[in-house]
Amino acid sequence: MVPGSLRLRLILSAVISSALAVAAAGVALVVLADRHVERRLVQEVGAHLDQLTALLRVGARGPEVIDDLADPRFVRPFSGLYFQIVEAGDIKIRSRSLWDQTLPIPPEAPEGEVRELKGPRDQALMTLERRVSMAAEGGDLRTFRLFVGEDRAEIDGLVFDFALEAAAFLFVLVAFLTLAGWAYITVGLKPLENLRDLVLQVRRGKTRRLDGAFPNEVLPLVEELNGLIDAQEQAVERARARAGDLAHGLKTPLAVLSAESRSLRERGETEAADAIDIEVAGLSRFVERELARSRAAAVPYLNRLDLSRALDRMVGAMQRLPRGEELDWLVEIPPGLTAPLHPEDANEILGNLLDNARKWAAGRIEVSAHAAGERIEVVVADDGPGVPEARREAVLKRGIRLDETVQGSGLGLSIVDDLVTSYRGTLALSETPGGGLTVRVELPRSPSAVETE
Repeated sequence: MVPGSLRLRLILSAVISSALAVAAAGVALVVLADRHVERRLVQEVGAHLDQLTALLRVGARGPEVIDDLADPRFVRPFSGLYFQIVEAGDIKIRSRSLWDQTLPIPPEAPEGEVRELKGPRDQALMTLERRVSMAAEGGDLRTFRLFVGEDRAEIDGLVFDFALEAAAFLFVLVAFLTLAGWAYITVGLKPLENLRDLVLQVRRGKTRRLDGAFPNEVLPLVEELNGLIDAQEQAVERARARAGDLAHGLKTPLAVLSAESRSLRERGETEAADAIDIEVAGLSRFVERELARSRAAAVPYLNRLDLSRALDRMVGAMQRLPRGEELDWLVEIPPGLTAPLHPEDANEILGNLLDNARKWAAGRIEVSAHAAGERIEVVVADDGPGVPEARREAVLKRGIRLDETVQGSGLGLSIVDDLVTSYRGTLALSETPGGGLTVRVELPRSPSAVETE
């Protein structure tokens, strides 16, 4: 029995039970056929016995059969059909089919009882006996025992042939019952397949609950799953609320620490200011990561972000910032492209990427997004100075700034990397053809692949 497949277990159970039932029916049919053929044979032997009785006469030379019996097997040697007439223990007449053999003379038995005697070639004969009393010419009453026997092999052969034909038919019947059972089981399991499809739709964010008509046997499971979904949504909301409270609670202390760092730096205490900046950057990164994780936890159930609208809106916002209107923005996004992103995380990821390109681009920024199999790829390329390959890994670290003259905290790409990682995506930096920096973000297309730890 295979524990992993309910369908296979049910089919195997149906096949085994059908095979056992059909086998039992087959045995019963063979037994019934054997009895039926045996009764017909007994009737045939009885008819031969009636005919032999009618043809028996007692003349001056003793008993005689005045004519041949109708069945030609009585005159064909060892044909399997024999008769014998006995008087007072002496064999008076026997059929030509016995040739030079005789049948054993058994003790007398009630008339009509079927007995099995050994034939001339040791075969089993189904035999009927009849006692007949007839008057001789002198008036004496003589009693004879008449025996007619037929080879039982005739029955066995007929029953064997019937069993072979019945076995072939029953095999076909088992095959048909197996197919019918498979069809019944498939129809019976259809509600579970529908339930699986609905669960998949919930995971992909296409629906919030399992709605539909289900059989009474499946309805309790649907209700429990809906309850589990509700409980998880509530847990996610509570986690998001706690993460939001944490972020808001840390903003003021972080702002105070940043101000203190600037004050120390103005007084020339750069070493202490750097130490504070590093810790502030670390705390900021931790807060952003936890906020991203709390939002990503709700993705499989709630969010299908329209990337084309989000990017258009974000590009429009960037064009209103300093240098935004001076740059040439080329946006190529197919309409209707969606991704399992929380809107706040999308704003954080896209905003940081576009803002970084805005600060460093010489005059042109290319923004594109497309689906590639089970992944979604977002590419932002600028024509600025770019980042040397040896420094690209450092750019993704917290608080690292390659040029102190450009405004910023050095957290932008680091935060993006954390957010993308929380969605089980990847972020890669490369050189733009002709010079500049290209940032390539890949995200899973299905929310079921998003990390929800």
